Amino acid sequence: MVSPEKVRPVHWLISTLSAMGVFLDGYDLNVIAFSILIISSVYKISVSSPLYPLLLSSGLIGMAIGGVIFGSVADRIGRKSMFIIDIIMFVVFTALSALAVNVLEIIIFRILMGIGIGADYPVSSSLIAEMSPTSNRGMLLMYGIMFYWLGVLVSGAVNYLVLPFGAEIAWRLALGVGAVLAVPVIIARWLMPESFRWLKASGKDKEAEKIAKKVMGEGYSVQPQKDVKVSELFKNYKKPLAFVLTTWFAFALGSYGFGFFTPTLYHELGIKSLRLIALFGTLTAPFPIISYLGLMKMIDNVGRKIPAIAGFVVMIAVLAVLVPLVKISPFFLLPLFIVFASLEQWPGGLLSFSYSVELFPTKVRGLAQGLATSVSRVGAITGIFALDFIKSYGLIYGMVFFITILVIATAVTAVMAPETKGLKLEEIEERIS
Repeated sequence: MVSPEKVRPVHWLISTLSAMGVFLDGYDLNVIAFSILIISSVYKISVSSPLYPLLLSSGLIGMAIGGVIFGSVADRIGRKSMFIIDIIMFVVFTALSALAVNVLEIIIFRILMGIGIGADYPVSSSLIAEMSPTSNRGMLLMYGIMFYWLGVLVSGAVNYLVLPFGAEIAWRLALGVGAVLAVPVIIARWLMPESFRWLKASGKDKEAEKIAKKVMGEGYSVQPQKDVKVSELFKNYKKPLAFVLTTWFAFALGSYGFGFFTPTLYHELGIKSLRLIALFGTLTAPFPIISYLGLMKMIDNVGRKIPAIAGFVVMIAVLAVLVPLVKISPFFLLPLFIVFASLEQWPGGLLSFSYSVELFPTKVRGLAQGLATSVSRVGAITGIFALDFIKSYGLIYGMVFFITILVIATAVTAVMAPETKGLKLEEIEERIS
């Protein structure tokens, strides 16, 4: 008999299928960060136009809407059902955005696409957390969020390969490939089991025990789940909620604000070759993946709090030296962004796929994670518009702004972040409530 506290092949399968939504998010967001250089030239949009950051952040706007709405829906109808609905939305509206005839249509379809991806974050992270053995839950959660950068890696290659087709076609192909990649995910997700913790919380005890034995082994018994009302999330769990919302907002503001504009910064600082910029994006992606592999190895031993703080400190250090170095050469932006992107994964991954689901009961886990996803996307949108505005006065002001925000996030993490390593989800709920 396999111990219910050991990772089994089914855990890797569930985590992989759950992570495909994150993969598509990484693919799509990186594609638009590069493709905007082409779209803006085709439709004559200047970097100073309000349409530029709006187009860049359109998917994030949708995610801000989808996270909070559909996270709650997933708590009511189940993880699996929402899992399939959100990926269908991604396929439909990504395909339509690739076929759009003007910028307004691209923005509208990308917002609708983002609603689908926004729904996937609370569902995928909740499902991995609820179906993982306690001793390896952190590893599987970090494995799931790592797929974001696998998506970035694939998108970098696609961005590079579509350029020979010309400006009118290249961006459409890049967006359209995302829809094609998502189609088999729909089929695979039909075969996934429902979360046994969600079934238990919904009063479906027999089905919960049946799935738990298949996933965790014969010796596993599903613990009772708290019957928590939505209002109790804001009353009994206000401290962990405040921690997750504050830090994830601040992280997303600094991370996306800088990261989304990286292709634009390359271009504005003097690197005019689109093929070279696309290649830089491809070269960057393996390093965050390696960083996640390191985090996967340590998280269930070292814990969550120390890596989160360490990641924030490195992000601050990179931003502090960025302006002096890029004044020497714009090519310094590549190694700086590699370091930034690699170590930002520690606080980013822990906030988006660990703390945001581990700290809340099953009955409201989707809502809590959905709300956190939405607030983080508001932070990301704020960062994109803020940098677009502030850098007009000088890049150094943008970096000082982001550093200040990240210092606040580091301090809040140091003071408020609990340690969840080695604890069952039910034990974490008891300690926090």
